[in-house]
Amino acid sequence: MTAHNRFRIAAAIGALVAPLALVAAVSAPADAGTKHKHDVYMYKVERNIRLVGVGSDNSADSGSQTLSCNAGDLVLDGMWSVKHVDQYNPPAPDPDDPDDPDFPTTTTLGGQYNDERDVWVQASYPEPSDLRSWQFVLQNKAYGDAQVKLFLTCIRGYTEYTNSHHHQVKVRNLFAGAGYYADGPRNDIDGHGSYKRFGTDLSLWGAPACSSPYEYFVAPGFQFGSAGYRPIASYPRASGRSWAWEFATDGSSALPGSIRVYGRCIERRVFDGATPRHAIAMTAQPGWDFANWYSGSVALGNPKELQYSCGQSDHSLHAYKAMVAWFYLDSYWWDNWFLGMEPRPKTRSFYFWNHAGSPASVRYGTLCINSRTSNPLV
Repeated sequence: MTAHNRFRIAAAIGALVAPLALVAAVSAPADAGTKHKHDVYMYKVERNIRLVGVGSDNSADSGSQTLSCNAGDLVLDGMWSVKHVDQYNPPAPDPDDPDDPDFPTTTTLGGQYNDERDVWVQASYPEPSDLRSWQFVLQNKAYGDAQVKLFLTCIRGYTEYTNSHHHQVKVRNLFAGAGYYADGPRNDIDGHGSYKRFGTDLSLWGAPACSSPYEYFVAPGFQFGSAGYRPIASYPRASGRSWAWEFATDGSSALPGSIRVYGRCIERRVFDGATPRHAIAMTAQPGWDFANWYSGSVALGNPKELQYSCGQSDHSLHAYKAMVAWFYLDSYWWDNWFLGMEPRPKTRSFYFWNHAGSPASVRYGTLCINSRTSNPLV
């Protein structure tokens, strides 16, 4: 058979098959079968800010900041990382310029250390009325300017298109009304000298937990009215369906009268209207239980970075992203500072600064989310 005749036969077969394929595509349901998968797009948002220290510099950034995911997307976690505080060594008074407005007239601005430990995070929480936005309130009490980086982890509101369709990703406010509980139960946990360790655990509330077996707790946040408290623990409870926070006073502040805490629930299924279609595989790494969290040691001295990656303990999780993280300052918490964390995005980096006389122990982990849907439904 000549090449010319072979081409004519193939064209005729193609002309016959094409209309049949078109009919099948039109008549079949958009989500027929469960073998196909959808990509789940996750990303981070970041912003560098400079918080002014001593002096009359009006060009610095505000300590109140709002970050948002793209329109239609959902924020899963918000975090900060104190990168640096400029060291300021006051000079001897200048007799030729005693009225220099940048010359400090007090010992400090209310801080104690004039380094990264004097950057206080008063609030870090998801905006109750906007599922894509996060609020931060920070205060720098050091002499020098502070360099801080703010981050969000975000998930797209719909899966990527497959077979000409996509599905909705659902995140909801856990709390009723404005999205938070105010004046919640305060659990006085521990103390060391003038430092007080206290916190709130949503298990004390009873109701505030992700009640569906298909949900996990995400977007844990907190808010204080003043900068006298620092976070020393933020971690999941009830196998990932609830949360707890712990804080320390600055050594002089009284225990607060109230703590505002925030949270949301993410569905582990994607939807076509009200109908669940596929699962999104999620897993806690190294596990939900405190005893299983990764344990690290922070030596005395300069800030130290510790990391945990999805797939670090289980190589089958190579396609997962570390979207929500938790930490716990264990031994020597009174002299160990949590300076924040950074998403990378399969890896979560944690920063600590230990000023104790011995290595301080910390624990940490992540909620890892698969970047593709899975089947069957969870």
